[in-house]
Amino acid sequence: MVELKINGLPARVMEGATVLDAARLLAIDIPTLCHMKECEPETSCMLCVVKNMATGQLIPSCSAKAVDGLEIETECAEVQAARRDILNLLLSEHVGDCEAPCTRICPAHLDIPTMLRAIERGNLEQAGWIAKRDLAIPATLGHVCPAPCEKGCRRGQLDDALKIRDMHREAAAAVRSSAIPVLQGKKVAVVGSGAAGLSCGWKLCQLGYSVTVLDEAPQAGGALREHGELPMAVLDAEIEWLAQAGIEFKLGEALSLKSVGDGFVGVVFAEAEFSGTHFADAFYAEEHKLAVKAVANGKAAAVALDRFLKGEQPKREERFDSKVGKLRDSEVAELAKNCRGRQDAGDMQAEAARCLHCDCRKPQSCKLRRYAEQYGADQREFPADERAHIQLIGHGEAVVFEPGKCIKCGLCVKVTKHAGEELGVAFVGRGYNMQVAVPFGEALSAGLKKTAEDVVTVCPTGALSFSNPEEKLDGIRG
Repeated sequence: MVELKINGLPARVMEGATVLDAARLLAIDIPTLCHMKECEPETSCMLCVVKNMATGQLIPSCSAKAVDGLEIETECAEVQAARRDILNLLLSEHVGDCEAPCTRICPAHLDIPTMLRAIERGNLEQAGWIAKRDLAIPATLGHVCPAPCEKGCRRGQLDDALKIRDMHREAAAAVRSSAIPVLQGKKVAVVGSGAAGLSCGWKLCQLGYSVTVLDEAPQAGGALREHGELPMAVLDAEIEWLAQAGIEFKLGEALSLKSVGDGFVGVVFAEAEFSGTHFADAFYAEEHKLAVKAVANGKAAAVALDRFLKGEQPKREERFDSKVGKLRDSEVAELAKNCRGRQDAGDMQAEAARCLHCDCRKPQSCKLRRYAEQYGADQREFPADERAHIQLIGHGEAVVFEPGKCIKCGLCVKVTKHAGEELGVAFVGRGYNMQVAVPFGEALSAGLKKTAEDVVTVCPTGALSFSNPEEKLDGIRG
């Protein structure tokens, strides 16, 4: 047996074990992108570096052998800085968006691509749940929102932007209120029943709180009731839906700081009359002339209150987001190869199928994204002289390969070789131009006859993914 210390903790491992093996026995997480258990280490990504305290050197933990007396630090400032630089270098060549531009532009961050996938598959209720989850009042916004998402839709470079606003308005109508669970947790109050107040109340309800919305007005809705283009029946129906979801509305009663504070563990003010008032346990959601912006403000205030009540520090909610920027016309045409052409505008499924799918297919399992977020990576640190062209290999096949997202870790090569694929995938070319491909120019499906699922699972980025299954659709109602 070999004895060593990792982060000051003693570890005993078998002769021949690596530092990474020892760390995992201690439940110490060391990030890896190119490592696969029971395979020879590639040390191609170097993200697993740790510090040898005796020599001061940074060593790859996936290949460094554990020896008696070794002392290792896995998260000191020097190690973190090295990992950040490694990630920045990888990201400098990364050609892919984590999130779609339409979602980025939406102030309330509606997960538009996932909603469109659900519509495309004919599951309107699932699409409606996504819209309700993110927008609180998607049918109302379908009438009054100026639809900035549609201005950012890349499909507009090819023909016409998708009718996103119409789709979330129509999908919302498919959600059955009878399926809503009524939650009873800690009691919180939201003062004001405009777009910000309704959104805040709904987000708090989703977080498990018992929510009361207070307003001196006889009807909920606030400034939304002043929109001439909004049918009041639509707004009333969505407010009733929120009430059935468990939100209690107390309307038409005079409010005072005492009445607001009594019996509640926290308060969010979404009412202009209280904007200058500040006291303990209170948070503020600004109403806005753009209803979708008010919805975003309400969600943010709900999350802030939730963190406060849980004793957590405030933090930014945005995840790391790799950005490609403006696409070349040829790249838009490349993405469109996996889409249908223009169809009957009255068919929601056909309209949703026009989505270019410019967001990542593996936004949750991508390890590159997770570690970039963990170590504060900055994609702009080492800008490339010229961005590589977006490619999609595997049009119409079960697996899609995007070379611009490949970090050349070699895991897919190992998997296909170990499984005895007749062709498999291999490194083709030399030097900077080396890339992963099926030998002899054969189709991707020809190289992955037995290992399609395995290579998608082992790929640490969104380079190899399934063309149809969606990570984000798992667990969503419908």
